Amino acid sequence: MSLEERLAHLPEIKDSLPKKEVAFAFIKPDFLTDLPQIKKILQEHGLEVVYTERVRPSPEAVDYMYRDHLKEHFYPAMRNYLINHEVIILMVSGPGLEAQKVLLALKKEGGKDGVIRERLRKKPLISPEDRELWQKGEHPRQDEISIIVTQENVVHTADTAEEALESLRIILGDKFETMKKKGNLPAELWELFDEQSKSNQN
Repeated sequence: MSLEERLAHLPEIKDSLPKKEVAFAFIKPDFLTDLPQIKKILQEHGLEVVYTERVRPSPEAVDYMYRDHLKEHFYPAMRNYLINHEVIILMVSGPGLEAQKVLLALKKEGGKDGVIRERLRKKPLISPEDRELWQKGEHPRQDEISIIVTQENVVHTADTAEEALESLRIILGDKFETMKKKGNLPAELWELFDEQSKSNQN
């Protein structure tokens, strides 16, 4: 059922759908045209994209989503690249409370590339020699390599459902608050946002 059809039948859907978890990812700039393939991969693994939007992420959004890398040598170049290009954000749901875990595994699992990277990553990859110099912060084309590394991951995903919600809140800004109102958000996510709101009040 399409998003438009959902919005036309919100009360019935809200009453009948099982509890779901919201998951979040964004597609890197070089892979925006691969959205249909990414959706297909997600569907193959029981996930459904319930909302997409093409945005240029703010510095605050990038800093939050990559907060564990703020002091890394590559971060300034990566940050500048992302805030100056559009990405496609994905709001993804699936039965139960495993949506974000599944989405994360499709990107990378057990130290190995997941299905999304394997199918969509574009050649050429960085040579081991270039990567070693880059990791030391000594490559003569350091910023360029940082951008290539940023792109080769295809998508960025949140690690937890809580991080997914916070990422959406920051990257969508005021629009996020509007979406939380019934009628502006896919019905299966109403209860989740209601629970998150109650949690923040406690």
